[in-house]
Amino acid sequence: MIGLSFRNIHSSFFGIGVRSDDRSVIPELRKNEFTIPGKHGATDYGMNTYEKRTISVILGLMENANHEELRLKARDIAKWLSGQGMLIFDDEPDKAYEAGVYGYIGIEQIELVPAGILTVNFECQPFAESLEYRQVNTQLTASPAEVNTQVNGSIETCCIITIKNMGDTDIKDINIKRKAAI
Repeated sequence: MIGLSFRNIHSSFFGIGVRSDDRSVIPELRKNEFTIPGKHGATDYGMNTYEKRTISVILGLMENANHEELRLKARDIAKWLSGQGMLIFDDEPDKAYEAGVYGYIGIEQIELVPAGILTVNFECQPFAESLEYRQVNTQLTASPAEVNTQVNGSIETCCIITIKNMGDTDIKDINIKRKAAI
């Protein structure tokens, strides 16, 4: 059974099934246009920036002994889905979305049995992050030193480089170079 992790807890912990309802291939491109009075159309300034994306999943709460167990499980899931965290799908274990749940989550009871379905909409940053790239930890002991990283994303993006001196000697003359692939 495919599942997901959110806030470091996997869906299997709750014994629920997960089905992707909408995991778009690309988020909506943000329009950056300006309308000039008296001029036909609009001027598009491009910029190629994207809106947040919504990832919709359906959770199946199927294996419950009775209706009380169903409601207890629903409350535990509500607690799990409250807040923000990293959203990771089993079929893309090396990628994570910064996500949060802000909308209403109802429970649709299935017939008269103690089972239900939840539709959950995760509001996410536009692109998934590489978990491997996010956790590059390199200890450098030689000078000069070179660290190469390869980002295989679908769009250019900013990055954060954190350098921490773990020794007793001052670090001087740090140069960071970006070599773009041609």
